[in-house]
Amino acid sequence: MVNPIIFSASSRIGKISAEADEEFLFDCFVDVAALSELRQAGSPKMLLLGSTGSGKTALIRKIERDSSSASLIQLDEMALDYLGNSDVIQFLISIDVNLDLFFQALWKHVILIEFIRLKFQVSDEQRSKFVFSQIFEAFARDQRKQRGVEYLRKWESKFWISMDENIREITQNLEKTVNAELGLEVERFNARSGYVRTLSSEKKSQLQRVARKFVAPELLSDLAKVIDTLAEHATKSEPSYILIDQLDENWIDPSIKYPLIRALIESLKSLRRIRDLKTVVALRSDLLEKVILETRNDGFQSEKYEDYIIRLRWDAKLLKRLINERINFLFRRKYNSENVMFEHIFSEKVTNTGKPFTAILDRSLMRPRDIINFVNMCLEASEGHTAVTRKAFGQAERDYSANRLTAMIEEWQNVVVGAGSLIDLLRGKREVFQMAEFCTGDLLDNLVNCFPAVPEHTKDSLWRLVEDATSKSVDPFDLACLLIEKLHLMGAVGVKYDVNLPYQFFFQTQKPLPNSHLTAQTKIRVHPMLHSALGIRS
Repeated sequence: MVNPIIFSASSRIGKISAEADEEFLFDCFVDVAALSELRQAGSPKMLLLGSTGSGKTALIRKIERDSSSASLIQLDEMALDYLGNSDVIQFLISIDVNLDLFFQALWKHVILIEFIRLKFQVSDEQRSKFVFSQIFEAFARDQRKQRGVEYLRKWESKFWISMDENIREITQNLEKTVNAELGLEVERFNARSGYVRTLSSEKKSQLQRVARKFVAPELLSDLAKVIDTLAEHATKSEPSYILIDQLDENWIDPSIKYPLIRALIESLKSLRRIRDLKTVVALRSDLLEKVILETRNDGFQSEKYEDYIIRLRWDAKLLKRLINERINFLFRRKYNSENVMFEHIFSEKVTNTGKPFTAILDRSLMRPRDIINFVNMCLEASEGHTAVTRKAFGQAERDYSANRLTAMIEEWQNVVVGAGSLIDLLRGKREVFQMAEFCTGDLLDNLVNCFPAVPEHTKDSLWRLVEDATSKSVDPFDLACLLIEKLHLMGAVGVKYDVNLPYQFFFQTQKPLPNSHLTAQTKIRVHPMLHSALGIRS
């Protein structure tokens, strides 16, 4: 090269978070199959599923940037904290009233309002009156659409006010209705922390029957008519995109977070009838598992969601292209006009086996965040050099492994109870071991020692079995199966069911482990990403 590259303390190929990656994200964007599917208005794919760091937010931002009609709903601007703090909502939850229909109505209302704003460019009162006069005129003689038209007429004057005010008004309408008939019970609930426990089953059933009458059946019916009206008003122009992201963050009280997400998914199905509306929701794989676990009811079949899900996956070729784009973008403008590729800066042999990029892939969950993070750490450890050395690679691997272990625990701690303690049970083990090696007398003692101090209702199947095992006989193999199931879900281990099959990791299938296939001879492999941090023996 004309001007040799020398790494500095600031050499980075981007941030690991798409929200902060303004410098690299769009100039180095690598197209994936999921993007074109999500852009198609006629495609049923609406749920973009992937693990942390797989690029969901990058795709959402790309759709928003490239479309002339797109809106990213900001969850922190929806006044959902008002919903979570509502005494009436908390009262209804405490007496086990299913609020799914009410939550669906909220989501439909929010999305429809945002869609109308986008489609008709409603920005002020004058524009609102003009647009709605056209809609009213178009459907004035259609009796089937009158309820939908009346609903729009009711909200006509509020289409340019903030989204949180709309949500507050709908919630306050529910509060007024419930308080009119059950106000005394709500007051008692607020006054005594153990109020619900004092209710007889007959009294509780009576309150449920009364409360169910108020939970949005009329509102949902009106919204269905609005959907009919807008569906007939659809055009063949570019669709309007409503985008929802960051559902994994702390945007609402946990007691209603999972029911709200479940209601959002359910509400999307009927909105598909509007052909020029495309809603895309980015969702972490572990969060969907938690939503299903927390909201499962009789007759629920999670496989029905499959028609709407597109899983974000990367292969070695795409990831190599992504890294080359970023390396070239960083160094080409700084040093010379020649293309700079991965092999130029990883020119030395950094491991005993395999090529450098293969070594990095092996230590990743095949997602952009891992690869970007590892390369950045290699550059940092190579400050002042012209290529990444074996020593720098080793230092980067130690830092990266510790970083990924912490990230894995943080990512899964809300889904897997005691996630950190379970992963720590792998410390010092061999890289590959058989299930039988986990079925020892020490397993129960180790699990009891890290038994999490959590409320009864948050204990999952593993911890309930551990609790049972302290007072009665439990097969150690059952404990081992549940433990491996949790470790596999988090991505800490892969499972080899058959000698002719490769190890299967969760990041490859994004589906939980079918533990019924486990035997004492099943081989388990600790992911290389964690070897350094956990002291795994090769």
